[in-house]
This record gives sequence, C-alpha cells and structure tokens, in this order.
Amino acid sequence: MNFVIRPIKLLLVALVLISAVGLSFRLVRDSVASASTASSSSMVYLPITIKGYPRPVTGFGAQILPHKSTKVMGFLKEADVYWVRVNAINWNDIEPDPHTEPPTYKWGMVNESGLSFAAKNGMQIIATIRFAPDWAQKIPGYACGPIAPEALDEFAKFLQALVQRYSYPPYNIKYWELGNEPDIDYRLADQNSGFGCWGDENDQFYGGGYYAEMLKVAYPAIKAVDPTAQVLIGGLLLDCDPTHPPAGKDCKPAKFLEGILRNGGGPFFDIVSFHGYPTYSSSSPDGELYYDLNFPSWGARGGVVLGKVDFLREVLAQYGLAKPIMHTEGSLICPETNGADCNPPIEAFFQAQADYIVWLYVRNWAAGLKGTIWYQFNGSGWRYGSILDGNQDPKPVYYALDFLTQELKGATYVAPVTQFPSIVGYEFRNATKKIWVLWSPGAGTYAIQLPGGVLQVYDKYGTDITPAGPEINVKSPIYVEFAP
Repeated sequence: MNFVIRPIKLLLVALVLISAVGLSFRLVRDSVASASTASSSSMVYLPITIKGYPRPVTGFGAQILPHKSTKVMGFLKEADVYWVRVNAINWNDIEPDPHTEPPTYKWGMVNESGLSFAAKNGMQIIATIRFAPDWAQKIPGYACGPIAPEALDEFAKFLQALVQRYSYPPYNIKYWELGNEPDIDYRLADQNSGFGCWGDENDQFYGGGYYAEMLKVAYPAIKAVDPTAQVLIGGLLLDCDPTHPPAGKDCKPAKFLEGILRNGGGPFFDIVSFHGYPTYSSSSPDGELYYDLNFPSWGARGGVVLGKVDFLREVLAQYGLAKPIMHTEGSLICPETNGADCNPPIEAFFQAQADYIVWLYVRNWAAGLKGTIWYQFNGSGWRYGSILDGNQDPKPVYYALDFLTQELKGATYVAPVTQFPSIVGYEFRNATKKIWVLWSPGAGTYAIQLPGGVLQVYDKYGTDITPAGPEINVKSPIYVEFAP
C-alpha cells in the first residue's frame, strides 16, 4: 500500500503517536483503480478540525441526505467538499399549527447537529426549504405545491425566524434554496413528493409567475434579517429544451424561469439553480459517458449539463440579467430501466462514475458556474449515484473526488487546452504548478505527445503514471503537472 498524506496529516499522525488515542489516518491504495466497491471497506477516517483558518471558496459540493452519522460527515470533510446542500428545512414539520401568537416553531425537527458540524468544518451550507403545512397549501393535499396567497405573510414570518436562528453561529447558513424542482406540475407528482410541484401545465409559463409572487414576499423577509443571505430559486429540472423540442413534447416546463422573470421576479433572487444527470450505458454509440453531451432532450445545445446552462443564460439575458448559476444536483446514474448494466450495476459503471466526477466538476468550473453539487454523497443513493455505498464506505468515485480536490486546491482556471484533437482539456494554475486536466470524451483512447517541462502525470486516483518519454495514452482523466 502507498500512503497519500497531506501535510496537515503528518502533524496529526505525530499527535496520534504522542497521545496514543488509537486513531488512524486515511489510506488511499494504488489498487483502487481496479477495486470493486466492496474492497473499500478497509478505510478509516480521522476527523480534522482546524480553527481560525477560513477555507477558500471552491466549486466542489455534495448533497447530504438526512442522517446522524459522524462517519459520513468525516468522509465529507476528508474529501474537502466546500458546498453542502441539505434538505434541512421542512416548513410543515416546523410549523404544523398556525393558530398560536407568537408563532410556535418546532426547531427540534431540524438536524441541528449536522448543520453545526458542517459549519464548524468550514463548509458552506445550502439549506433547501420545502413543504407547505396543510393550512398553507394552495392545492390541498400537496405539501410540495405552491403556498396559498393568504399564507404568504405567515411564510415570511417563518422565514425571518428561520434566518434569525440559523444564519449565525453555530450554523452560519447564508444560502437558502426555495423549493426543489418547482417546475413539475402537481398532477405529475405524489402528494408528498420530493419534487417542488409548483408547476401548472395549464399556464403558458408553467406556474413560474406565481412562484415569482412567493419570491416577492420571501426575498425581502430573508434580506431584512440577514442582508448578506443569498436566495436560490429551487433547482429547476428543465425537462427538455423548448427551442429544440423532441418529437411529441412542447417542453413547457422549461418556461418556468421565464414566467418568474415576466412577472417581475428578477430582483427577488440571487442565484439560479438547476439539475442535470446523464445516464450510464455500456452500449451507447460512443463511450459510457455518451449521454452527458448527447442527452436526447438537450443534445442540440451541448448536453444535459452544459446545454441547460446555455439555455438558462439565454433566458436571463433576454431580461437583461446575468445572475450566477449553480448546478445543485448532478451525478452519473445507473437507471433501473437499463437492466443489462444496472441491476445491480456492473463494475465498469463505478469506474465510469469516477471518470465523470472529474468531468463534471472541472468542466463546470471552466464554464463559470458558482458551484456544483453531486447528488448524493451518502449511500446507497438514488439510481446508484452516491459517492459512498450503502455501508457508508467509499466507492471508487470517492477516491477520484479526493484526489481532484487535493490536486486543484488553491488553483485558478486559466483556459481550455486545445492542441490535442479528440481530447478535452483544461488548464489550471496555483502558486507551485501549472496543471492540465485531460480526458477523452468518447470511447476512444488517444496517444498524445506532451510538451517539454512535464513534472508529473497522475491518473484520476492520484497514481503516478509519468511516462518515460513524451507520449502518453489518454482515455480516463489524467493530471499533467508543469512548473508554474
């Protein structure tokens, strides 16, 4: 085994030996590239808390589902994840009864220990606010749906109490996401669906206009308590591209954002968020990650991630806006409809997933997104998309993430690397080195001639693969280091 130990871990190991408390540090094995997910169960995590040193802002994020596991939070910290999206706030649980003065809020329904752990370790929390209580539902029985007009003032009071409690230590929440996938019609969702279901298929702009009415009340309420707070639109699903609709679809749900803007909602949010997932297939026309760039309903614009980014920027520009965009849900998933590959997933899926986490974070960074949230971190995960498995042990994707965040720590994006045909590449720089991140976007493996001055070359897991000469084969992501 090889030990990959960051400088701070050397100090921690020394402290462990002195104090003899029986803790152990993380091991990363060279064999992970070919290991199955079961082989990762030998990892042990040493929690790290460094006080007094604010963490630099990065684009690396992950979704955490409700849990009480210090093990999960430990792996999250170890992988140097910055953004943590949490379905933390369910209004219906916290204020089930409106008939009290002053209002009675059941804050015990919030996982405050998890929020404080994330804040203490320098993570930036995005708290999603969901689910209207029975008495506040515009469509009775649908907690995921819109808030009744007569309940909006009560929602504003709730938001003010919420922000007053959680925007300061020990929680320090500054990012509030109003709903989740609101561009879903309630008739297409279960009554307590995780979808936002504010959509209205009978409206030209799919209910976005009424969502703007909520924003006009919610945004001032939040800002009155914490002027530094940032408000996100609930992550848009964006079913398909209305400028290039697939056969038999009008793609009306994707007009939800335009509905917000047409109704004057532009000044009442800070960040647009969206969701986008490619699906895995071992039999796609050109490689296992083919459906990222060639997702059927977004292929004309550049795929299920970059195509949606392009569309959102176009809609914002039509209304004179250029707001930050966050990809608040994404991963490589293995859907149950793909029985040949996914029931259960074949080993090649887990290796492709480790490739894709590099694709996703690096490419979104280069595209100027404010942050990217992998859905989800803890396992077992929706459609096997998680970073940890069902036992909350690392899958191969975890080791790829861990090296990615280590290698690009403190780096700045510079420009695309364009001199290699059939290869995607991006250049980054930090104080000590220039770094190229390169991969093949299709099924092919390509031999390239590296320029002079190469210091080291690593694979996606951090294994040294520096060639003896200038030629190297590229398929999965590699990192090429040069002197700065």
